[in-house]
Amino acid sequence: MTTPRYFRVERSQHAYLTFIVESYEGICTVSTVDNAKGIIRVLPSEGQEQDLEGLLAALREEIRMEEIVDY
Repeated sequence: MTTPRYFRVERSQHAYLTFIVESYEGICTVSTVDNAKGIIRVLPSEGQEQDLEGLLAALREEIRMEEIVDY
């Protein structure tokens, strides 16, 4: 079972993040939790956790993503 992770992302970057993640078919699903606050949920696909971590690290170098631990 995979564990969802939550991030705060600038609303102006949400579409970019979604586009990039969707290009990596099957790595995870991204959904908006609170559009006003820019909070998204990232749910890794089974067995893709390590690949997703690499993708998230690369994205953090391009856009501001703040992980929310206790959401």
